[in-house]
Order: sequence, then C-alpha cells, then structure tokens
Amino acid sequence: MRNNRNLLVIVFLLFSVHVSGQHFNPHKLQASIKKAIEKAYPASVRIWAFDTLSNTRTGAQFTGVVVKADGHILTAAHVNTPGNTYKVMFPDGQSAIAVGLGEIELAEAPSTPDVAMMKIVGSKLWPYAEMGWSSALSINEPCISIAYPESLDQPLPMVRFGHIQDLNNKYGFIQSTCIMEPGDSGGPLFDYSGRVIGIHSAVDIKETDNFEVPIDLYRKYWKALNKAETYKSFPILKDDVGKDPLAAQIVAVAGLNDPDSHFEIQDKLKGSSVQIASNIQGKMQKVQGTLFSLLGYGLKSGAGKGSSENTSILISKSSLVGDSAIAEIAGRHITLKVIARDQENDLVLLQPSVKIKGGIDLKKVLSDTIGFSQLGNFLLSPLANDSCKVSVLGSTQFGLPKIASIGFLPAQISFFGPLLVTSVPQQTDTAKANLEKGDLILSINGVALNQRADYIRECKKYWAGDEVTIQVRRNDSTLSKKIILEPKLPVVSSHPASLFDGGKSIRHDGFKKVFAHDAKLKPQECGGPVFDNEGHFYGINIARFSRVSSIVIPTAAVLRLIH
Repeated sequence: MRNNRNLLVIVFLLFSVHVSGQHFNPHKLQASIKKAIEKAYPASVRIWAFDTLSNTRTGAQFTGVVVKADGHILTAAHVNTPGNTYKVMFPDGQSAIAVGLGEIELAEAPSTPDVAMMKIVGSKLWPYAEMGWSSALSINEPCISIAYPESLDQPLPMVRFGHIQDLNNKYGFIQSTCIMEPGDSGGPLFDYSGRVIGIHSAVDIKETDNFEVPIDLYRKYWKALNKAETYKSFPILKDDVGKDPLAAQIVAVAGLNDPDSHFEIQDKLKGSSVQIASNIQGKMQKVQGTLFSLLGYGLKSGAGKGSSENTSILISKSSLVGDSAIAEIAGRHITLKVIARDQENDLVLLQPSVKIKGGIDLKKVLSDTIGFSQLGNFLLSPLANDSCKVSVLGSTQFGLPKIASIGFLPAQISFFGPLLVTSVPQQTDTAKANLEKGDLILSINGVALNQRADYIRECKKYWAGDEVTIQVRRNDSTLSKKIILEPKLPVVSSHPASLFDGGKSIRHDGFKKVFAHDAKLKPQECGGPVFDNEGHFYGINIARFSRVSSIVIPTAAVLRLIH
C-alpha cells in the first residue's frame, strides 16, 4: 500500500450543534452515517490485476470506486498500470473487466500525488458514487471508508468511520482517522452524505495517520486521466474543478476527537467487563472477561448448575486464560473455575467462587441479528478500567480459515528430503528441552511422516497450544517427546501497517463466524463484551486481527457455550 436541500436535512440530522461546536448527538450521527453507507457502498469495488487470455489473477488485491455510470473508476497510481487489464468486483456480486487509464506519479516524488483512473470495458451502466469537493472539507468533518483490506480477504468491503485531521499535508494529501492498510489502496473516502472526497493512498505507523488523495485532483485532470499514460509532471490539460455548492452547510465537529465522552450508555455498561489474570507457561497474562448474570435465566445445565446463589459467570478469550485464573475487581481477587472451553471460538467459560455484582442480564440477550442495515452502527467495547473503545460495525458475519493459528513444532523443519530439524529457536524453552538440531521427525501422535507435505497436513489438524507426542530419531535412538505446538513464526514486516501499537493477537483466525469493527484494541483488551449504542449485546471481542479490524465472536456462539 502506498490508505441543496437534501444535504441540509442530513446536516440537521447529524448534529446537535452547540455554541462551542464540540458536541454531537451519537444517535443522529449514526443515522446519517448509515444513510451515507447505503448510498456509497454499492460503488466501492474490489480489484485484481487480471490476465483476460488465461482468465487468471496476476496481482495483489486493491480497491477502487466507480464515479460514473459508464464505469469510470478512481484508484491510486501505485496499484495501476496504464493499459493493463483488471477484474472489478462489485459488492452485489457483479464483475467486469477494466483497463488502466491515466496516472500521475511525479518524477521528483513518485509516491505523489498517486492519482489514477480506470474504465470498465463495455457500455453497461454500473452503480456509482457522486464525487464531492476536497476544497470544501473542514478539520473534524466526519468521514467514512468503504474498502477491501487485504488481511481480511473478503468479497465484501469493510466500513470504517473517522474524521478529517489535515486538509493538505506537506505531501499534498488529506489526512483522516479512517484506518486503512494494504488492500485498501485506491479505495474511497466518503463524506457523511456519501460523496467521494478522497482516495486511499498511504499510512504511517500511528493508526490515526492515514493519507488520502484529494478528489479535486481527479476533477482537475479528468480529461488528461482518460488517456492511458503515466504523467511524470502535472498534465498541461486541466479542467475546471468548480466549487462545492453545499460548502456553506458542511459542519465540523471537534467532539469527534474524543467520541467516548459522548456516549452516555457507557455508564450502564460499567462492570460488564472484568480483568482476568492467570499464569500461562510461566508468564502472567491479563485479559478482559465478560460478566453475565444468570439470575432468573433458568439454565437446564452448564454454568451455575448446583449453585442457587452464585448466578455469575464469565466468558473470556480461552488462549489467554490459564487453568488457574482470578478476576481482579476493585482490589479483590476472586478465584475462577474453568467450566468449559470452546477451542473453535477461542472462548472459555468461568465460574467465580463468589457472586459478582452486576453483569449482562442473560434474559435480555438476543441471538444474532447482524445484517447490511446495521453497518455503521456505533459499537461500544467497555474495558475493566471503566474506559470504553468506540467503533462502528464494519461488516456482516464471515469466516476466517485457520492459518496463523495452526500448531507447528517449535523448530525449523527442512523443506526438502527427510524431515530434519534444522534449527531450534533459542527463546523456546520447551523446544530446547525436547528437540535438537539434526533430529529426524518420524511421527505426530502416531501418524507416520515421510515428507514435508505429510508434516503440514498433520499440523493443520491441530491448534497452536495443543500438546502432541512426537517420535524422533536422534543418532541411533528413537525417542518419544511431548511437545506443545506453537503458531507459525510471523513474517517480519517493516511496512507501517504492521507496526501499529500493541500488534495483532496471537490467536486471530480459525473462526467459522465473526464480524469486524474498527476498534483500536490491544490483544490484552480482548475477551470483553461489545454493545451497540442502545446497549444490546453483540458478542465478545476475540482478537485484534489487523491494523484496521478487531473481530467479534457473535452472540449465538456465546449462548451455545453458556448452555
């Protein structure tokens, strides 16, 4: 990655304007965000470089936005090549072939201004979004991203919400707080009326540092960009940019810098998240837990059975909770008993030794109702310290295959020939005690292994953290060893999108159903509950997945574990 009258009605809905300009009404703001998403979502497209002769994908995923019914697409220059062909995929399932048109990449600064255009082949009419004017933007104006982050690799885009931070930085970009990452490149930034105001270009390490190509550059060089050419200086041919006829009605909201303070519902949610501490492989681990009250719920089995007085239960992230755990509440340490673990959803059900005051009333918890109409809903993730992370619902439910969470032996295994241990990481205590360089791996849990394909096939059956018995040949002896499998060593990347504060959760995939939101959670802040702005329970934060997304195990899976 290189990241009229109708509007008057929208503006009225958006804000409860005060003299200071600091406050906004979350309910009215949410209503306007959702209207903008409904208008803009169909035009945000997923794009691959594509060979039309062999009918094969030939490049990485990126994003674009259709801005004319005839199929004109705006994207970023660093993902476009004039004359090349691309496959364009719409959220409604339609697809088409597009050809790269003009782009502007200045010779003295090739990453700027990062302007490019494509055009869908043929004469069909396509969903499109209206273009706005970047010249009319204001600091702290609300904005929305609808794009396709590569990490999620989903056929539908993810929604993110933020505000404008800089109108024209030293590189000529707009800066917004709508988080982006590779795959979002070329994607649209919309204003709160669903008009395109920028195109995602680049990010820096801080999650608030997201840089957009101003839409006015596309207006200014529209005719020039319709020619399939790379411009190393700004084209001589220019178009009249014009002025936003609605500029006077655009309202900035300084309160967007601190949205948490505007959600009164937070007070009702305090106590729903509890800090849990436990020892995992000799290290103290802290994580959030979600507190439920079973009072009057009438469980037939499971948690709380046999205890008529203790109606409290906790659910948290299983991979971060050991077998001997405590809840830390107001200076008290409450012992927790593990009742059940759900490995597929990485959930653990815990029974406290005493009743804990408060918690989510299980009688009022409804099963999943997440659909397209809820995209853009504000979500609240309360933490045990009485703070709260505010986000928006970015997706409907989807699955994440088990990739990073596959369990591997804590050693490097030869790629070719016999399955020899080629090295043992020094930081892995269990590996140092059980494996040595030169060991020949013979089997895992009794299944014979002859080549690397056998090893990979068997590892896919297990999770990181599982204990297995392996046989190895060492010199002239055959040894049996118990080994705790570890996640695959992550690929070290210097890309700013990989260096965000806290990083991603170790267990962040292998889920059948999750949904994504744009909360900036740290891994240890997972395990707690997620609510909408009305206080409805949506599920449990299970992982920080990437720079742009935290993922949630939805209500249905939580209820299954409790029962």
